[in-house]
Amino acid sequence: MTMFLIRRVGAAVFVLWLVMSGVFLLVNVVGDPARAALGEKASAEQLEGFRKKHQLDRPVLVRYASYLGDLATLELGDSYQDGQPVRSLIARRLPRTMLLGGMALLFELSIGLTVGAIAALRRKSWFDTGVMALSFVGISMPSFIVGLWFLSYFAFRLGWFPIGGYGLTALDHVHHAILPALTLAVIGAATYARLTRSELIEALKSDYVRAARAKGLSLARVVVVHASRNALLPIVTLLSVSMRVLVSGAVITESIFGWPGMGRLAVEAISGLDLPVILGIVFVACAMVQVGNILADLTIVALDPRLRDGGLG
Repeated sequence: MTMFLIRRVGAAVFVLWLVMSGVFLLVNVVGDPARAALGEKASAEQLEGFRKKHQLDRPVLVRYASYLGDLATLELGDSYQDGQPVRSLIARRLPRTMLLGGMALLFELSIGLTVGAIAALRRKSWFDTGVMALSFVGISMPSFIVGLWFLSYFAFRLGWFPIGGYGLTALDHVHHAILPALTLAVIGAATYARLTRSELIEALKSDYVRAARAKGLSLARVVVVHASRNALLPIVTLLSVSMRVLVSGAVITESIFGWPGMGRLAVEAISGLDLPVILGIVFVACAMVQVGNILADLTIVALDPRLRDGGLG
């Protein structure tokens, strides 16, 4: 178990380095940050002074080596746009994105697992058919279309939720987060529903479930105590995929709903070629995904004792 954890952490660090290296080299060959920050009317002297101040006049590989050294100490630099430390910008935005992602994940699991389990228990019924049809639509629907529809119907027409923003109090934050969180959760909930249904149907066909039913155990007890444990393994594996979807989906969703999180900050940074902010957001997002992957792997080991002794490779 210890060696497995060491290998997973090592792999996560390698992936993090690979992603940051690729993004660093990419953003340093696209556009002119000095021109984006100072505007089209900036003089040649102003542009040159900006590049020298931010070391943009140095070779890319020299800047890359310097950046890796700063990254090792979690020094993310200062924004080109307003001079604020990138760590401060992310520290203000990250809790808001985590609130949105946490609520979205809660919606995904509560809706997807419940609906998928009921569909499995009522296989070939009208409910099962409807769930499978709706889940297919949910997986196929782009998040920006879902967000605009939610905004148009539930915010504009019915007035149940705010049009956008973040609110002032904790309850306001949650209220403002419901629609964007549901938007983020649509694809995940549909995926979890389909996976839960298929895994639970297979589990209910197994010999140990038949034996438990033969002993007189109720169907509800068999599902909760026996079948659900094996059915949860692929669902937990899917959690790591959900982390990536939530992180990437937040960029579009936060822009649609005016949610002041990391996704919206990323859009602003990309439009202004604010390299330190872009790199800082990618670093934090990639680190969150890797931590989620490791936690998912550890949860799988906890659910399946066969993996604890030699099953991890």
